[in-house]
Amino acid sequence: MTTEVAGSAAGPVESESLHRAIDWKGAFWLASGVPALVLFSIGGIAGTVGTPSWVVWILSVSIGFIQSFVYAEIAGLFPSKSGGASVYGAAAWVRYGKSLAPISVWCNWLAWTPVLAIGAGLAAGYILNVFFDPESALRTWKITLFSLDALKEGLTVRIDATFIIGALILLCVFAVQHGGVLRAARFQMVVGLAW
Repeated sequence: MTTEVAGSAAGPVESESLHRAIDWKGAFWLASGVPALVLFSIGGIAGTVGTPSWVVWILSVSIGFIQSFVYAEIAGLFPSKSGGASVYGAAAWVRYGKSLAPISVWCNWLAWTPVLAIGAGLAAGYILNVFFDPESALRTWKITLFSLDALKEGLTVRIDATFIIGALILLCVFAVQHGGVLRAARFQMVVGLAW
């Protein structure tokens, strides 16, 4: 599919169209990472909610199922745009005001930033638990940047092994994703088969 954009005096210029970079097998491997996210949070949900945690999972799956249809509808409205919900939101809001589009993108970023930090922190904690004893020097060292005792006693902002491994995980994920969806699908396939 091609779209026309305003061009020179010679007439409109055709822009590059979106092309499919992966097939169903690549999409399968990309989606295969979702069960790991669910497994990481099962214990936390069960510990927080208790016995009725199965209700939380049914509600979560139902909301995700509905959300998939909504997302597909929005993607269908902007067939020449790629980039996900933040780009679709910006394209939808720009007609109502030029300042609303970047606000939409930043709101999406703001909502997902804690998710990335929590996921990287969990993964780093799992790695440290598997490979190092709780009393090892790597697990006990820390550099305290400042105290947040005003919020909660014993709460500090610090750099430790979890922080460094989490940052490395985020950098690796960025490097894989920066290469495009095909590279991400291949990487996920290797990780999934090695698992």
